[in-house]
Amino acid sequence: MINKISICVLLLSCLGCEPKQPQALGTLEWDRVHSRAVASEVITQISVHQGDFVSKGTLLLQLDDRKVLAESSEMKAGLEEAEWLLKELETGPRAETIAEARARVAAATAVLANARIIYERRETLYAGNFVSQEQRDIAQKDSLDAQSRLTEQEEALGQLLAGTREETIQQARSRIQGLKSRLQRLALLLADYSVTASREGLVDSLPVKLGDRPQAGAVLATLLCGKRPWARVYVPEPYRSLMIPSQNYQLHIDGQSSPYTAKLRTISSEASFTPYFALSEKDRSRLSFVAELDLVDDKADSLTAGIPVQLILEKK
Repeated sequence: MINKISICVLLLSCLGCEPKQPQALGTLEWDRVHSRAVASEVITQISVHQGDFVSKGTLLLQLDDRKVLAESSEMKAGLEEAEWLLKELETGPRAETIAEARARVAAATAVLANARIIYERRETLYAGNFVSQEQRDIAQKDSLDAQSRLTEQEEALGQLLAGTREETIQQARSRIQGLKSRLQRLALLLADYSVTASREGLVDSLPVKLGDRPQAGAVLATLLCGKRPWARVYVPEPYRSLMIPSQNYQLHIDGQSSPYTAKLRTISSEASFTPYFALSEKDRSRLSFVAELDLVDDKADSLTAGIPVQLILEKK
């Protein structure tokens, strides 16, 4: 009698020890979009709170942008100066400047004519032995100097009449283009000081406070974006080859009575933490591969990140 009871108990125990369906464990995730500080400046405004739902382009935070505004104003002044200089080069010299150059040429011509007369006179006197050779040489030198000054004034007048060289004008145009590009870059930089939402989503984290001066590149806000969450699970090595992208699988979510349908987005080709070639055949079965699955059920839209999930390791 005792043996029969023992057998019944053993059979019932075996019935309760049926192996569970193989599963891959993981959590629900949302796309996380981080907004970072473009520079180490004081936060002057925070326009949202954690838990707020924001649309694309909504102002999240404002960094102190006075330095960029001052640099932009200086750049605009330099651009305006360069544009006026180009206009002056393209217009050429003023009529008054040309007239002044002509007057200098006329004066230099008169000086040369007088110097030549003096030289010719002393040359005659020197031939008659009425002046010394030194006096004649001085007159000759004055005549040559007057000729050089006339040539110099004529060259200056010729440059004015020829106008500005094309190369000089092109240099001025290139400088203007460079200043415009730098001004455009400053405008883009200035826009980054107003930290806005790059996507529609939920404000998940605001790790800074009003008046903080975060380091450049520090995270200022984190948004949870996307139509619905997705699952990240760790698939054991024996089932890695069974996972096919774009195939549907059953996903159990803690707290939900019925399973959800999830489509495999991607699965890693390398095992997590330990390389495959460093393990024995027995140990390889303990490896896991990260897989990401998209939930296709509309009822998953309200689920939050971090909920544990179990993926049934069978193709649907």
